[in-house]
Amino acid sequence: MKDFKLKNSLIILLIFSLSNSLFSQINSASEYAIGKAEIILIAKPDKDSVVLRWAPSTPGGWVIANKIGYNVEKVELSLEKPFEPGDFERLNTIPLKPLSIDEWKLKVSEDNVFSAIASQAIYGKLFIPKALDEKNLNALKNAADELSNRYAFALFAADNDPTTAEAMGLRWVDKNVQEGKSYVYRIYIAEKMNEYSFDTAYVIVDVKSADKILPPAELTFESGDANIKLKWKDYPHNKFSGYYVYRSDDGINYKKLNQMPLVMATSNEANDETQPSFIDTTTINYKNYSYKIFGVTPFGELSQPAEIIAYSKDLTAPQAPVLDKPRQISHNEILLNWKMIEISDDMAGFIITRSNNPLYNFQPLTPKPLAKNVFKYIDNVSQQEEVYYLVGAVDTAGNVAFSLPQMVILIDTMPPSIPKGLSGTIDSNCVVTLKWNMGNEWNLFGYRILRANDPNHEFQQLTGEVWTDTVFIDTININTLSRYVYYRIAAVNTRYQHSELSPILALKRPDMIRPLAAEFSNVFVTDSSITLEWIASPSEDVAYQKLFRRKQGESLWRQIDSLSRDKASFVDYNVEKSVTYDYTIVTVDSSRLESAMSFPVSGRPYDIGKRNPVSNLIARYDEKNSTVILNWEYNNSPKEKYWFVIYRGKDRNNMFELKSVDNSVRNYSDKAISVKTKYYYSVAVMTSFGGQSEKVFVEIDIP
Repeated sequence: MKDFKLKNSLIILLIFSLSNSLFSQINSASEYAIGKAEIILIAKPDKDSVVLRWAPSTPGGWVIANKIGYNVEKVELSLEKPFEPGDFERLNTIPLKPLSIDEWKLKVSEDNVFSAIASQAIYGKLFIPKALDEKNLNALKNAADELSNRYAFALFAADNDPTTAEAMGLRWVDKNVQEGKSYVYRIYIAEKMNEYSFDTAYVIVDVKSADKILPPAELTFESGDANIKLKWKDYPHNKFSGYYVYRSDDGINYKKLNQMPLVMATSNEANDETQPSFIDTTTINYKNYSYKIFGVTPFGELSQPAEIIAYSKDLTAPQAPVLDKPRQISHNEILLNWKMIEISDDMAGFIITRSNNPLYNFQPLTPKPLAKNVFKYIDNVSQQEEVYYLVGAVDTAGNVAFSLPQMVILIDTMPPSIPKGLSGTIDSNCVVTLKWNMGNEWNLFGYRILRANDPNHEFQQLTGEVWTDTVFIDTININTLSRYVYYRIAAVNTRYQHSELSPILALKRPDMIRPLAAEFSNVFVTDSSITLEWIASPSEDVAYQKLFRRKQGESLWRQIDSLSRDKASFVDYNVEKSVTYDYTIVTVDSSRLESAMSFPVSGRPYDIGKRNPVSNLIARYDEKNSTVILNWEYNNSPKEKYWFVIYRGKDRNNMFELKSVDNSVRNYSDKAISVKTKYYYSVAVMTSFGGQSEKVFVEIDIP
């Protein structure tokens, strides 16, 4: 057998190959106790075949399974007939396990690098520690590490080459399938062992044409200096075992950049998987290169390529300029001078930046770089006090190297402007809240707040320090004869120059005294209204009055109107006859304090007894039934109980009561009549309160 010697770089890449292959499932599977292993199985169907790939989940299980071998069985799924465990058909005649060294040489080409890796991992010379005891822990660890490495190398080789996977006894192709049918496959160890146990692996396969293998996703690049970094992602449920990177200088002819598949190392302790990437360090800046990234599946197949055009760029900045101490040459002008020890060939010029902080927030002052032979600049700083400058040397690629910052403190004698927008409120707890507009001065520091009880007195400062907010909370004394409290503020800049005082703000102190109640002076009643007159509250701060009413005997007062402070009379038309109403007034002041209720007065609209008559009274003779039929209408019903009284007579002035009917009736039939007689009829409304309407007449001749 040809020995295969691994380079150090290849070893580092391959040790973690399991994390991104078919056998990422091995790492995520639940841990087995010592002496147990799980068989991980996947399948890839096509219209005329099914490819199976598997591997044990532990290095120890792999070594044991290599000696015993695997059995592969299948059964067809049918909706009509559920299968039994005994229905499985064995596909292999002898257990599947790695070929012997001689068989390996005959079956696999010597040029197959993956085959060489696998055979070396299986049959290569073993490291055996001198003594397996507690005093030789390092030897024990080395032996365990070597077995894990052999296991990882072997599975890596099986992932990348179908011939190698088959030679290792980890691959089977079933061509005895029919498109459109479904099968269940199972793989298990050919012999049971008491010392080591294996689970049986199952997979269900629907036979259909294989889908195209999608390319790696989201391929992007980052331009470096003479290098390009390519980055991409796997699909969550379709991870690749490795990747091949191809590059073309002309967009037509491509060359493979990695002879072995590129695998990403992710430690077991990492929370997230490492994003696949590749750095090409053999590029020329600003030249376009075409790249193709192929993913390798656990079945050793290549995906469709992900393609991108990328370039590297110059990231080396020129030498930094040396900035001299800036000088103030007028009240708002600063002169900058700098020098360069060496000017590179790709030098483009200089940019000037300014900030009010030496560490950050530098803003450019030059829209375009100054020429590379210019070494001075005059800046206008009319709205600055303490400023910092940086001068940057920029090359044709946009790389910038900045000088060290230099500070300038300007002379300033201008005080801030008078504060505007001063307003305030006082709550019932005598807490004052003042607010005002923030000034727009660039060097504004804060404010002084002053207070007085009289606008002609001297205002006293409330803050020992400069107040930097535009909201201030104050508390005042309510026990004072002064109804108002007065405030003014002044702005202060960073040089402690003060503005003139703001206009005076007068705030009314909270009113804790309820207003006096109004007093009724007269009550007038009619049959349809009640007129009230009163003497309004003499309190000075009355805002409005609330008029309340209730029916006599009720306990709940209801507000019927809100009246101005000067109103002293009210006519209530919304009343019923013979109903007594009580009235009272509550006075409300400007602080929303309410007086006690005024002493109530009462009024009752009287009843003159007149009620609305009926309308549209009609009389007609029913010859067939010898009956006079009366019909009438009545729409304006009184609120008390009422009924209709029907009168009849041969003389309009001499009529007698014929009938009384309920208020729901609107007609009457009179059969007690004589022929060839003229009758007069009338209808009147009567009420339970003694009210009565006028009579409405109608006449009719009986033929």
